[in-house]
Amino acid sequence: STGIFSTKMMFDVLREKNKNDIAYSSANQKDYPGWGNMLANGATTLWETWAYPEESPSQNHPMFGSVDEWFYRSLLGINPAAPGFEKIIIQPQPAGDLTWAKGSYQSIRGEIISEWEKNNNEFSLHVVIPANTKATIYIPAKENATIIERNIAMKANRYENGYAIIETGSGEYNFTVK
Repeated sequence: STGIFSTKMMFDVLREKNKNDIAYSSANQKDYPGWGNMLANGATTLWETWAYPEESPSQNHPMFGSVDEWFYRSLLGINPAAPGFEKIIIQPQPAGDLTWAKGSYQSIRGEIISEWEKNNNEFSLHVVIPANTKATIYIPAKENATIIERNIAMKANRYENGYAIIETGSGEYNFTVK
């Protein structure tokens, strides 16, 4: 019942309050109304209404497209920390029964990649940060967990709300936490 304008804000608030499980439940809802329901009924694009548009409503309409932004900003965790992505935040928020997510964003400074996987008691995060930028990377981890990057143990700059936080410059990184 959020409507077309408040739906985007709902996802933003849930992301900011680390309530991605609620956002995931909403996005994955397979009964009517929901994006999962559209997919279950053969949608390959977003419809103009929650119900299947048999006559005049559009079957390719951005009205409920805020879910796409949620994929990037929450599941992948790609967010700007400064104008033009001069500084980047990578803070993936795994949710529900998802065991992996992979994607990229073509910023004005270059491609930003975030890819994560949960496997048993291990979390892996692959990140690419474009040249001439800096990043704050949030890795889901318990405090004082061992973080491995390219087979070398490293310390987080700090821990906060279930994340190990690493400050870094441009480059390609492969983090693993057990």
